[in-house]
Amino acid sequence: MDVLEMSRRRHGELVVVSLAGEVDVDNVSQVRKCLDEAVATAEPRLVVDLSALTFIDTTGLGVLVRMLASLRDRNGTMALVAPDGQVLRRLRRTNLAPLFPIYDTLSQALA
Repeated sequence: MDVLEMSRRRHGELVVVSLAGEVDVDNVSQVRKCLDEAVATAEPRLVVDLSALTFIDTTGLGVLVRMLASLRDRNGTMALVAPDGQVLRRLRRTNLAPLFPIYDTLSQALA
């Protein structure tokens, strides 16, 4: 089992949260807390870097969708970094990909 690693940093007006490892029902509450803390500002702009994520289950996807809805209610934005791989395939299979701007690299998301 891969251990979840999370980091958060500012890049100008954007907050970047990077997730590595696996997001599943066992650690999704930690992810939710990290994302909530990252966007505790007015009109937040969030980029979630999933490029080092090896697995995400439906509870993790649900957290991303709820965060997107919360940010939109506060005039915020959210983009994902999800290069071709398991995470992007899961976003596409569940028809969630069209909800998010999705970038192949972090540098593209920050441009």
